[in-house]
Amino acid sequence: MLTQARNDNQKTVMGILSLLPGLRELSHLNAEIAWYNDRDTRRLYIWQSDSRVQGVLGVEFLSQDIALIRHVALTPESRTVTNYFSILSEFQMQNQTAFIMGTLDNQKLINKWRKATSEPTV
Repeated sequence: MLTQARNDNQKTVMGILSLLPGLRELSHLNAEIAWYNDRDTRRLYIWQSDSRVQGVLGVEFLSQDIALIRHVALTPESRTVTNYFSILSEFQMQNQTAFIMGTLDNQKLINKWRKATSEPTV
């Protein structure tokens, strides 16, 4: 289940995001979370499976129709292609009109997800 992160989830969000390269230092991590909280067009989501938080999704809405996935982070035991695809699919279901784009770091994942979930053309 993908839900928008709240203030009471902040420690969990920080813990999962700190698993990403570049966000291991506390100062960088705090700056990144402050960046998301700075504008309404930037959001952090938590992904729960088996009633525990297993992932974080960081999104910037560039427009009403374009969502840029900035971060996709899963706990080490949850890092499977199925789980990555589940997060992206749940986000797409919640934002059906949005075209999902990725950063240089995660565009490959988004391309694989898009290919795996697209309808076959006949």
